[in-house]
This record gives sequence, C-alpha cells and structure tokens, in this order.
Amino acid sequence: MKKTLLLILMTLISLGIFSQGINTDYYKYGASPSVLPDFLLHSTETGPLMIGVSDPDMDSAKAVDQAVKRARSLLYLSQNAHVRSLFDYYLGEEYSGSGGTFQSFVQLAVHDSVFPEYTVIDTFFTRFQEAIVRIQPQNDELEFGFTIGKSYDIRMEKFRMEYEWGGATVYQDQTEMEIRYSDSVLCTDLVSVYQYAEQFEVYSAVNGEERFFPILRYNYVQQENGKQQYFKYGLWVHIMNRFIQEIANESRKMREKVKKTSETYKINTSLSQGVTSNLVTFQIRDINLINGNVEIDLNVEFLEY
Repeated sequence: MKKTLLLILMTLISLGIFSQGINTDYYKYGASPSVLPDFLLHSTETGPLMIGVSDPDMDSAKAVDQAVKRARSLLYLSQNAHVRSLFDYYLGEEYSGSGGTFQSFVQLAVHDSVFPEYTVIDTFFTRFQEAIVRIQPQNDELEFGFTIGKSYDIRMEKFRMEYEWGGATVYQDQTEMEIRYSDSVLCTDLVSVYQYAEQFEVYSAVNGEERFFPILRYNYVQQENGKQQYFKYGLWVHIMNRFIQEIANESRKMREKVKKTSETYKINTSLSQGVTSNLVTFQIRDINLINGNVEIDLNVEFLEY
C-alpha cells in the first residue's frame, strides 16, 4: 500500500514539474496554425475587396459586428474621402557624419450621413476567434441612401518619423483608425498601433471599453502552399497599417501639385516640405501575406478639390 501511495505521489510530482514548463499560449496560438479563407488572399473576384477583421479572442457575435463595421468603414472611405498629407525632410551634416530626419503625416477621413447599401457575402472565423467578413455594394453605382438622424465619422492616420545618422536608420511610427457611428446610441471603435524599432504596442477601445492585446504571435497558414506565418496581435492591425501606408505612398506623389518648399540654410543643410489636400477613391484588388508582412494591391485615384 505504501509503495502504491509513493508511486502515485511521485507521478503527481513529475506531472507538476513537467506542466510548469508548458507554454499554454504556444499550444493555443503557435503550435497549430489557423487557415485563412480564399476570399481574403489571392482574390479571384473581379470586384473590389472590402473586408473587415475583428480583434482576436472575442465573442463571436461581437467579433462579427466589429468586422462588419470595419468593412463598412473601408467601403465608405473608398468613395471621395479626404486625404491630407504633410511631408518634411531635413538633411544636414552633424559633426563627422551625415544624417537627416524625415517626418510624414497622412490622414484619410470621411464624415457623412449617406450610407451605401451593402450585403455581407462571406464570413469566416479563425481559430483565434477573429471574424473575417467580406461585403459588397448592392449595385455597381454605389447608390447612397440618406438617413436622417444617423451619421458616421471615420479616420485613419499615420505619423512616421525616421532618423538617419551615419548610414543607420531608426524610426517611430503611430497608426490609428477610429470609427464613430452615431444613431440613437454612439458606437465607437479605436485601434492604435505604435512602433519604435523592435517595439510594437497595440491599444484598442470599443465603445469606451479598453482592451490591451496580449503580446502573442498568431500563426496562420495559406492553404495553397501550406506556408506558416506569424503576426503579432492578429491580422487587422497589420492590414490597417499597410493600407494607410499605401495611401501615404500614393499621396506623397501628389505633393508637388499643391505645395512644395525647399530651403538651404547652409552648406549641406536643407529643408524640403510638401503639403497635399485631395479627395481620393480607391479599390483594394488583392491582399497577400509574404514573409511575415502584409502586401496590398491598391488602385488609387486622387481628385483635386
């Protein structure tokens, strides 16, 4: 009897010691990847790709609601949103090394009470409780319906500063997306992404309820090639960040049409600035995951006003 009790005790101790070394987050998020839907990656559809992805680890109903709001926001932004840009590049010589500072700010925003009609055509859940939805306009002309007492404010912003000293580059980057739908109640969704070198932080607030993302790498796999890729904080923050960066890249090409200044203060020291303000329409043609990065094929058209 004593031998039996001793054996049971030793077994429990061994299991306890072994379990202390188990990383439960790894087995939940890292060991088994989540597949992604075909309608998200390498889209074969002829129409624009209007998708929304919820934050990870949400209740399914709340996740779908958040994903739909984000997809609707891209749809509303895609038609004559305002894009404002400021670019500032300072190039100088400090001591024995050359260096420079580049700053950029881009804002994409729309405020209206006119709502395009849409239909949810695809819904998918990852194994990390992210809802991925795709919507499409109910007609090709994107007819809008005016709704009394309802409005929305949607903005996406990116501020980036880069330092160049002696050939090395350090940067800090702040990206935000805020959605506000006003009806009988006010619904809000805010995501803020901060990056500095290797530091990466995400803050989220839905209807005033703050949510701090756990520092986890979510593992996804593409069905056609079986290649696994990891993204911190889930998919949406990376899609959002890449999307506004593409808008910024296109907006930068427009700066000379509005304003450009260039001044030389002394030898090897100069300041160049550009400012734009335009209306923009866009279509997302395709989204790909390549080597741990999101790539977006975006068709952009700027309209001066």
